[in-house]
Amino acid sequence: MRKARIVYCSMRKVETHTTKQKYSEKRKSPGHVPGIFLKIRVSDSPKLGEFFLSTKHKYMSEHTPNFGIVRFGDRMMREGEQHLRDRGFVRVTVPRIVPASGACENVDTLFEIAVAGDFSWFKDGKKRAYFAQTGQLYLESLLGEGGLPKVYCAGPSARAEQKVDTRHLTEFEMVEIEFRGSFTQLLSEIESFITRVVKSVQSIPEADRSAYGVPQDISHLDSFSKIFPKIRYSDAIQELGLEWGNDISSAQEQLLIANHGNGPVLITHFPNPESDRMQSLFKQKKEDLAIKFFNMIPDPEDNEHVLSSDCVVPFGGECVGSAARVYAYEEFKRRLFSSDMFKRLQQKDDKAEEGFSWYLSMLRHFPSFPHVGCGFGMSRIFQYLLAEKDITKVVVLPSNRATIY
Repeated sequence: MRKARIVYCSMRKVETHTTKQKYSEKRKSPGHVPGIFLKIRVSDSPKLGEFFLSTKHKYMSEHTPNFGIVRFGDRMMREGEQHLRDRGFVRVTVPRIVPASGACENVDTLFEIAVAGDFSWFKDGKKRAYFAQTGQLYLESLLGEGGLPKVYCAGPSARAEQKVDTRHLTEFEMVEIEFRGSFTQLLSEIESFITRVVKSVQSIPEADRSAYGVPQDISHLDSFSKIFPKIRYSDAIQELGLEWGNDISSAQEQLLIANHGNGPVLITHFPNPESDRMQSLFKQKKEDLAIKFFNMIPDPEDNEHVLSSDCVVPFGGECVGSAARVYAYEEFKRRLFSSDMFKRLQQKDDKAEEGFSWYLSMLRHFPSFPHVGCGFGMSRIFQYLLAEKDITKVVVLPSNRATIY
C-alpha cells in the first residue's frame, strides 16, 4: 500500500482515500482542540492542492492556497529581519492585545475586545482592550536610560477598514523599527530595508521565479534606485494642485511616483497637527486631512510641519510611515492630551487616559533619548515587488470586512 502522509487542517470530519483504504479518523493530534482540529491522513495522490479543493470546508472551497506567495512571504520576511539584525536591531515581541496606547492616528479603525460581551473585562473595567494597530510605543519604551539603542518587532496590525477593495485589509503584516538617531538616518534605514528585499527578488533565478509567485517579467524593478527621490509635502501638493492640509490620495501618490522615476518616493515634512493652520482646519471639520500621529517632532526650521515621511511605491502606494518622535515626558504628555486623536479616543473610550499610563510612567522614570522610527507595511511592499495592483493577491489568507477565515 502506498505510504500516506499526515497533514493538519481545520475541519470537523474528512474522508480520504488511499489505494486500499477508506476511513475517517478522529484521533487527537498534538495541541488538539476538541471539535476543531483533527489529524487526517492524505494519500500521495491526489496532490495536496487538489485535495484542498475537493473538500467542502469554507476555506478550501473559496480560497485556493497560493504556495508561491507562502514561499515569497517567508523569503521576504527572513530577508527583512536578517537585514535589521545585521544592522544591530534587537527583535522584541510586543503585545497584540493592548489598551489605547496600541492605536495609530486613525482611532476609528480600532477593533475593541470583549469577553462574553463584556468590554470592561480587563482590570475590572479600568482599561478597555483592543487588537494592536502598532507596537510603536512598546518599542519606544525600551530606548530610554539603561535600554537598547535599536529595536524592532514584526507581526499583525489590525484595522477595522470599512472599504472592501484592492488596497485595504483588516489585518496585515508589519515590521516596525525604533532607534536612537536622527531623521536623516531614519530615511536611510527605510531606503536600505527596501533595497534589501528588492535585491533579494532580483537575485531569484528566472527558472525559480514561479515557485515564489514572482512574475517572469520584473523589469518594473529596473528603475529602482538605492537613494529615493525626496519631496516635501508642500512641494508635492503644489505639484498635484492640492490645498495645504489635504491628504494625498492613492491615485495622487501614483502620479508623484510616475513624475519621479517610477520607483519608491519619500514624501517628507507633513503638516504639524498642532500648527495654527491645521487647528483651523480641524475646527472647520474639513475632511480628507493629512492627519499624523501626535508625537512627531516639529521641524526646528518650520513649525508648521513635522519631521515625518511616507514612502510610496508603484502598485502598493504608501507602504511606510515614519517620523522623529517626541521623547521628553512633559512634551509628550501635553501633545497627547491636546491631540485630536486623543479627543476622539475619549469619545469612544472613557478609560483612554489610563491606557497610556504605563508609557507615561516609563518615560518619567527612564528618560529617553532623541529617537526615530517607522512601520513597514509588508503587504504593500510585496505589491511593488510583484507588480500586483490587488493587495489580496499578495497575502495567503487576505481578510477584509467581507471575508474572514
